[in-house]
Amino acid sequence: MQRKKSLHNFKILYLLFMLIASGCGTLSRYKEIKPKRIEEIEIKKALPELRKGEKLTYEVYWKMIPVGIVTAEVKDIVEIEGKMAYHFIGTARSNKWLNIFFKVDDYVESFLDKENLLSIKHIAIRNEGRYHAHMVSEYNWQEKILRFRNLVDGTDKEFPLPSKAVDELSAFYYFRMQEITPGNPLEFVVNQAEKNWLVKIGITSFGKMNISGVGVFDSFVVEPQLYLGNKFFNKGKAFVYVSNDEKRIPLMVKIDVDIPIIGSILAILRKAE
Repeated sequence: MQRKKSLHNFKILYLLFMLIASGCGTLSRYKEIKPKRIEEIEIKKALPELRKGEKLTYEVYWKMIPVGIVTAEVKDIVEIEGKMAYHFIGTARSNKWLNIFFKVDDYVESFLDKENLLSIKHIAIRNEGRYHAHMVSEYNWQEKILRFRNLVDGTDKEFPLPSKAVDELSAFYYFRMQEITPGNPLEFVVNQAEKNWLVKIGITSFGKMNISGVGVFDSFVVEPQLYLGNKFFNKGKAFVYVSNDEKRIPLMVKIDVDIPIIGSILAILRKAE
């Protein structure tokens, strides 16, 4: 029972990461610039479209120890079900050190309608310790039905959908294309099978981010908050450091987890292609 609860928390934290730097000051440094009022922060307008071929690579740290690599890629723009769609690919792999204790080898694909920014299809192959799953989610927005299949255990279910939602990988990109202003949180729904999370993202600060080997960026920090129904998920906090330019690249993600064994997780941009 305890293992299932821990795994459930891990999945939610993975969602927080796909959205969204203490301990690694030699790798990255953030200098906050305090305006008189947060409303005075000027956020640059985001690009209306994503660039095909973009690939972001992050190194993940746990308690200052490197534990793995996460990538997020705009693989292509393709036609699926008669619609032009972004094709996203995300991977998460633990390194040799973490493999001794808990091996992670995840691969996810998403197809996001390029016009209305609704998820069309989501594929997730997860290998996390002893947990293994191959899940396919297909979104029927005309009937507001999600067909969910787990090809490992044979699960085949249908769940109702809200009026709009994106899958967990597409949420990473959806956020980057939306306008966000200080004092006015961005809200959208992220779907995970039968669960539909309301995500609220507000700006908390503005400053300069210096990442060793990558560069110096004007940036702002956002804090995603998750709600399921009216219940707030309060198992920890996440802060995403975002470049304040038209690309809106997530530069660093810091997650403080209210789980003693995990504690704090940090992901830092290592390469932007």
